[in-house]
Amino acid sequence: MEIKQGKTMKRIQKIVPTLLIILLTTPLAWAQSFDANRMNRDIKIMENILGEMFKTYSGNSSSRAVYIADFAGGSRNVRGTYLPGYGIIFNVQTSSSFVLSQSSDGQGSSNSFYYSYSTNSTSDDDVTVDEESVKNRITEFLKDYASTIGQLKSTENVMVIYGSNSRNSFPALVYTSSNGKVDRKETEKLPVISGSVAKKDLDDYRSGKINESAFASKVKTASTKDKEYLDLKVMGNIFETALRDQEEESFRLSGNVNYLMLDNFGAIFNIDASYRTDDRFFGRVTGISVTGAYIRTDSRDAPDAKEAEEKEAEFTAKVNEAYSQLKSNIKEYLVDYGRTVNSVKPDQYILTTVNVRGRYKDIPERIDFQLKKSVLDQLDKGSITREEALKQVVVTEY
Repeated sequence: MEIKQGKTMKRIQKIVPTLLIILLTTPLAWAQSFDANRMNRDIKIMENILGEMFKTYSGNSSSRAVYIADFAGGSRNVRGTYLPGYGIIFNVQTSSSFVLSQSSDGQGSSNSFYYSYSTNSTSDDDVTVDEESVKNRITEFLKDYASTIGQLKSTENVMVIYGSNSRNSFPALVYTSSNGKVDRKETEKLPVISGSVAKKDLDDYRSGKINESAFASKVKTASTKDKEYLDLKVMGNIFETALRDQEEESFRLSGNVNYLMLDNFGAIFNIDASYRTDDRFFGRVTGISVTGAYIRTDSRDAPDAKEAEEKEAEFTAKVNEAYSQLKSNIKEYLVDYGRTVNSVKPDQYILTTVNVRGRYKDIPERIDFQLKKSVLDQLDKGSITREEALKQVVVTEY
């Protein structure tokens, strides 16, 4: 895989100024109370920037290429979470992919991937995408943009994680067709790569107290290679089994559960959930917008306006009830089974992020469930009750 560096800023040059103006025009002084809306806004802006910086596509001028991937770039594949006391974690998710290329000149096409993000570099040479280049891109983001995030304490951090572990993650496959012959090439799978820096160091660089070289030395980077956390895998299987085995009118698992172990934080689980129903009418509803439900229906059985309104109200009530049950279920799974995650130390956390697929009125796009491992240790010792442990699960909605 390769990173393409051009001569001028392209797509990110168009979006970054507008995004940063929103941040920079906000007073930098601390407010009397934490502003959750402002933090969510800052996180979404950073998600967009990271989405552009790590956007990928394939092909060259001499070939016709089709790129198919779970991660082709964009903010929807970047998820940021604020954890009080720790800071913000951004996860740039990657997954399996393959490229089908056909050469028009009979010479075969390039099997390279490259970032569409460009720099001011005058060099047109391609840079191989490896651990070093990804770490450099993470450092670039932290240096140029992370300092604009407001409300972080000086002791908190900004971390970027590139990649994730899941059962459906495997190396990219490249199929090249030339003169009727098809070649298959498997690219090397990158490890999970992370980079983090303290807010104090971001402020010092922004104010000129430290130079670029000194700042780079403050960024802590790491990569996870071939280290299997069986306890995280087991917990992931518990989430998968529990969220697939649901009754009608419920939020169920979509896809697989991604998981990651961070030595200086704990375990992170990432889950996608969508509302499912077996009702004949509700089965044609894909979501609730600000103005109502998206309804797919044949003209021959279309309900009249009054019936549609009643059905929409009924559907909304069912979705809200299912959402409340989803939150309750995740909290119970963490308290009842989180103790099996032995890799997490007592002073570390188990973080579960649930991404709600579809648009529903009054229901957030994402929910974070955070629990300190020491709470589960207290529960095992009988120091607290199960009900008290459930109250210790911190739920944040975005």
